[in-house]
Amino acid sequence: MNYDFIIVGSGAGGATLSKELAKKGRKVLILETGSNIFPLPFVLEKSVEGTDIFTAYGAGGATVLANANGVRCLEKPLAEFGIFLDEEYMELEKETGLAPIHDSLLSPDGSHRLLEICKKAGIGMQKMPKFIDHTKCTRCGNCSLGCPSGAKWTALSFLREAEALGAEVVYNTCVEKVIVQNGIAKGVECISPNGPVKYFSNTVVLAAGGIKTPVILQNSGIKNAGQNLFIDTCEFYYGITPDIDLSHEPPMQLVNTEFLEKDGFIHSTGSIKDKSKLKYYLKDNVDAYMNNNLFAVIVKIRDEAKGKIYTDGTFSKAATAQDRKRLDKGGEAARILLMAAGAKPETIQKREGIYGGHNGAAAAIGVVVDKNLQTKIDNLFVCDASILPESPGLPPMLTIMAIAKWFAKKC
Repeated sequence: MNYDFIIVGSGAGGATLSKELAKKGRKVLILETGSNIFPLPFVLEKSVEGTDIFTAYGAGGATVLANANGVRCLEKPLAEFGIFLDEEYMELEKETGLAPIHDSLLSPDGSHRLLEICKKAGIGMQKMPKFIDHTKCTRCGNCSLGCPSGAKWTALSFLREAEALGAEVVYNTCVEKVIVQNGIAKGVECISPNGPVKYFSNTVVLAAGGIKTPVILQNSGIKNAGQNLFIDTCEFYYGITPDIDLSHEPPMQLVNTEFLEKDGFIHSTGSIKDKSKLKYYLKDNVDAYMNNNLFAVIVKIRDEAKGKIYTDGTFSKAATAQDRKRLDKGGEAARILLMAAGAKPETIQKREGIYGGHNGAAAAIGVVVDKNLQTKIDNLFVCDASILPESPGLPPMLTIMAIAKWFAKKC
């Protein structure tokens, strides 16, 4: 069959775009490399240097395993390319119920107490905007495991809406390259459970994510894709506090962005209940932290976009000297926050290694795609984190969805 649009990927960009195009009566096919299961399997990929990158493949993409954070970001850099998203942000905030985390989800001896401490200490902590329906949330802390109570909004909602409007979804189908004839995209070549298959369309939009989209572009003849990868590099600091208990709250409940513009980092808070996950971070010290009030501070930086993705899907990403400077400065401030909350210095520990989960810029606007998100191949577009011009140092999910809405209005 010949479709109006083939959309590769069903995450934040792909699901949003599919829904918006289906509403306009377009004939849409969504191709997803993962399965139609819930929750999705947790995927940890490593750069050649050993940097961890968290991702997910399947219906709804990484939104299913994300921590439900929704913030506006990169407004100024995107505006320089003529992409103004105020209208789209307001639409999404209404559609998803996005709002600062509700007071009922924060414990009196947890974040409420911590906010009081931070206010007295002059630390700019505030409530994180969340895609969470507080009337359904059980405060289990398993947002990143798919949310068993269904309180967390994910792109699955948009994907199901697109299907109800006539969009088709094909799972377990890995797109390898774009079919190009006379400089025009005509469809895609895929590997399915039954072998190679081709699908044809008038327009192809890649929304396979910050790692996979650049690989498809490279295999389709766009050689400058795969450069300038960022991941919003993070480090974790843990401490034990006498009377701050965050264990009965959704993770990443509070955020401090006061250092972002000047120093390039933010802080967010958390607590991990899963012993096996915590053991991955803390090794042999896990029992001491599991049996006390564990308080975690995430240091997330605007890392330099100097990573590289290769045609086989492997990638290179390590902390640069500037990244290390920002991480260390963020770490110093994290220790101050932990001690303000009552953690003794000897209990403060940094987890081993660095990691990231916001993977983008390897098909950046102004480099690989133009201001309309089109590549040098006619009718081949990109609509995911790959096109972001630089590291936001903030969760980009809401911005990716807003860009998808903006793009759909132009189609």
